[in-house]
Amino acid sequence: MPAVTTIKSGAAAGLELQKIGAVCRTYRRRTAKLAVLYLLLAACGVAAAVWAYHYFQPAVFTHPDFDAAASSGAPQVEERYGYSTLQVEEDYRILLCGVPANDGQRVEFYLTNPADNGVWFRAEVLDEAGEVMGSTGVLRQGEYLEAISLDRPLTQRETPVTLRIVAYEPDTWRSQGTVNLNLTLYLNFA
Repeated sequence: MPAVTTIKSGAAAGLELQKIGAVCRTYRRRTAKLAVLYLLLAACGVAAAVWAYHYFQPAVFTHPDFDAAASSGAPQVEERYGYSTLQVEEDYRILLCGVPANDGQRVEFYLTNPADNGVWFRAEVLDEAGEVMGSTGVLRQGEYLEAISLDRPLTQRETPVTLRIVAYEPDTWRSQGTVNLNLTLYLNFA
């Protein structure tokens, strides 16, 4: 037979009657805990979004300037300086001296961007450690730059360098790749 508890005996035992339509305390506690948990998760999400926005902003590309010292046309260079064409792609060629004259500070590469080229480019002279020794501005089609001035003078009779050519698509500045040429500069070669 089921046990029947009267109101008086339940009250004496410390039990309360459940009110019909009311929410029990256990449910309220669980709901409060879930609300706090959801608020903490939302706060963590906002904090992560602010942190990501601050540290992972896309870099804004500012294109390099055109070289003010560039000349129009094509230079006349003596054959002994190894002035030749480097064909990178069908519409991407570079003309330069393979054994450039220099005075230790100014290197005469005669860097040329042919008029029928499909790219703009600039150049950087790097030492063996990969540090930039000198650089140019951007050369448009039909322009050449006689020499690149180095930031620090050559000190050894033979200095291995890398000439890095960085190419861009005209007007859009999209990268057309880089070309690295390993050369040796001979101090005071004339």
